[in-house]
Amino acid sequence: MSMYLLDKFFPRIVKRTTVMLVVRIFLGAVFVYAGAGKLWNLRGFAIIIEEFGVVPLELLPYAAVGLPVLEILAGAGLVWNVRGSLTAITAMTVMFMAVLSYAMYEGLVIADCGCFAAGEVPAGYDDGSALREAFIRDVGLLAACCFLFFSPMRRKQTAKIL
Repeated sequence: MSMYLLDKFFPRIVKRTTVMLVVRIFLGAVFVYAGAGKLWNLRGFAIIIEEFGVVPLELLPYAAVGLPVLEILAGAGLVWNVRGSLTAITAMTVMFMAVLSYAMYEGLVIADCGCFAAGEVPAGYDDGSALREAFIRDVGLLAACCFLFFSPMRRKQTAKIL
């Protein structure tokens, strides 16, 4: 009887934990890549932040350095399953979506959303479609965050820790 249960349920558990691992590593890697691209061109990233008009000029240098560093730390933390990393990534994703929503609402024409490396100018920047595409991409990232947050396997792991 126990062998039957092991054969029936073990593959499901392995598949679920494998999917969670792949999603966690992918999401972490996206944030590490995005943060590294911004750090590579801090001046360009600061200009992009300024175009959105949501950060006071006095805080601009701190935001231009702090945000990419936070992205890299949170992304690496998620890859290594460090507690709090998923919360940080989820909060940043929601913040990015809010900024993009604000820019679209205000009708700002911003050629580079600043999502990855400064200087990447996608097609469609003149009609706002680049911001919409970035928003849709962030919806996907938020869905991955929600998948990890609400996974039954995560709740079991958290219960064991507490």
